[in-house]
This record gives sequence, C-alpha cells and structure tokens, in this order.
Amino acid sequence: MKNKQILADQLVQQDHVGYELGSYAKKVLAVSNRQLQKAVRTRGLRLNGRIAHSKTKISLGDRVQVLLPQAEQIKIAPTAHTHLVILHEDSCILAVNKPAGLPSYDVHGDHGLANQVAGYFLSQGLQLTPRPLHRLDTPTSGVLLFAKNARSQTLLTELWQEEQVQRFYWALCVGQITKPLKLTMPINNQKAYTKVDILKNHEEFTELKVELVTGRTHQIRQHLAAINHPLVGDRRYGKPTRNNKENTRLALHATSVCFPHPQRNGQVLEITSPIPYGEFPFLNY
Repeated sequence: MKNKQILADQLVQQDHVGYELGSYAKKVLAVSNRQLQKAVRTRGLRLNGRIAHSKTKISLGDRVQVLLPQAEQIKIAPTAHTHLVILHEDSCILAVNKPAGLPSYDVHGDHGLANQVAGYFLSQGLQLTPRPLHRLDTPTSGVLLFAKNARSQTLLTELWQEEQVQRFYWALCVGQITKPLKLTMPINNQKAYTKVDILKNHEEFTELKVELVTGRTHQIRQHLAAINHPLVGDRRYGKPTRNNKENTRLALHATSVCFPHPQRNGQVLEITSPIPYGEFPFLNY
C-alpha cells in the first residue's frame, strides 16, 4: 500500500453477500463513481488484500478495501499565526479568513497563509500538513478552506469536481449595473460561468453578489472587465476613476462557501466571512 491512502476498509456482512465488488463499494461504502474508477485504474480495488475486478462477487467476511494514490503534498514551513482568523474548524476542515495582499500559499518561502495555518496546527500539538482545497488570488480576501487529512482532501476535492461546492463573492464594480447577469465568456479557451446579482447601486459603483460557477484564472475580474464594469482597485483589468484610486485594494471578497459536509451525512455547511467595508471608506458605511 505504499503511496496509497485508504478510502474505505470494511468486512462484508450477511446482508451484502453476493453483491458485486463495485456495487458494494458504491452502495455500502459510499464511494463515488469517480473514486471507484480511479481505484480500478490505479489497482486500488482490493478483495482480501488482492487486486480484484469490480464485477467480482463478494462473500461473508470478505475484506473490501478501496485505495487511492496518496496526494502529493507541498512542504509548508510553519510561521507565526498571531493574526490568523479562524471561521470554522472540525475534524476534517479548517476555514480561515484570508486578508487581501497575502498569498494563499507560498511554495518557495514562508510568506503565505498556509504557513500560518501550519504554525497554528503546530501550536495545537497537531502533526498536520495544511492541504489547500482551493486558492484566492493574492489581492482577494475571504473564506479559504484547508483539509486536515488526506481522506478529507479526497472527499472534498470530489465535491469540487462534481460541482457540489457553491462559492459566493462580494464585489464592487465601476459604473451602474441594473439587472442580474449571467456571464459566459470563455477564458483561455475554457468554459467560464459567472452569476451576478445586484446588492446596491452607488453613484459611481455597484455592489454585487457574485457566484463563481466555474473557477478560471481571474474569472470574476475578467468577466466584469469584459462588460466595461471592472472591479474597483483592479489595476490589471480595470483603469483608475475619480474614486478608484491607486491605493485602493481590489474590491473582491469571498463571502461564503457552501457544500455537503463529507462526514455529516450530506448536511450542508455554509462558512461565511463578513464584507470588509472598513477597507472601502468612500462607500460611507
């Protein structure tokens, strides 16, 4: 089992005698189709310690194992976590509030948020490696998720791939948007889909609630710039306006992430982060 992680390991009970191995893995062990296919491809579907075919019939007392390749982990050096804001923590997930200007993780040094998470784990006596489930661009703030172990990382990554994770952002764009939008401009020749709802109109700006349906590079920024409503503070895709000053941070904040918790029978977990209005004083809140 070198370089393999155990996704499921169970002895067959009387009620399941005669099942095909693949059906047992899906119906009883809650292994997804994608996970089962990967286990078969990588010789990780095992019956009594031996590689087996998914159509093999199982018997009472058989040991069924589903193994997946061990996810490669970036070595992350721990650093001080004094300013780390934890939004949610349980046995498999840690959600933190990423500040604007800090990289999600820094593979070449110790200046990323993941380094602070590693420092937090160490301070709690936990020998855990932070496992980022997604990333936020350096100038973007808000909810960022880490898995605390390999099994949780696998299950949560599956949810992402199966589009069961919803991601919502607060955004402030230049100009007036007056109706909800569905933006579908391809990015780097890949499908991209962004849903936009109106929160509030200001004289020169519009506050938006944005759902990131797909996750392409700078997707929200590119989509809004393409309709001539770039984000406030976006010096890459936008341009300065009278109130969009050079020292204004990017007005994009990940407000919430929603997904069925992998260890709570599908109960939906919503993790939220408050909108940082204090960083945009010209809105006069």
